[in-house]
Amino acid sequence: MIEVARYRVIFADCDPMRIMYYGNYFRLFEIGRAELFRQLGHPFPDYIARGLYLGVIETACRYRKPARYDDDLIIRAGIADVGRARLTIEYEVDAVDGDAVASGSTVHAVLNDEGRPQRIPPEFREAALKGKAKS
Repeated sequence: MIEVARYRVIFADCDPMRIMYYGNYFRLFEIGRAELFRQLGHPFPDYIARGLYLGVIETACRYRKPARYDDDLIIRAGIADVGRARLTIEYEVDAVDGDAVASGSTVHAVLNDEGRPQRIPPEFREAALKGKAKS
């Protein structure tokens, strides 16, 4: 996994106790996914322009330590698996001090504008495999 982004927890991310709301970790995973592919030279807008999307079909998150308002977080991401039309991305979110905050994964299907499954384009597959090699 590689560091792909940093994020500072804003007040709107938090519940009344100033702890990051559990659902917002998936937004951090989305940031990680987009920045991972941007770093691999394949930003998502290029694929959206071609009518291809990564639909989320499965998610998992393990919460280790609560992130709190104004915490500075490091987002790491890497490719765990690449199939013909699916790929799995793993994530780690850590506090800057090194404490593990959360880890998780998302499984994606490549879809067209009509929502039909598509094979992963060869150049996208190659980028995903490079991401896997770096994880």
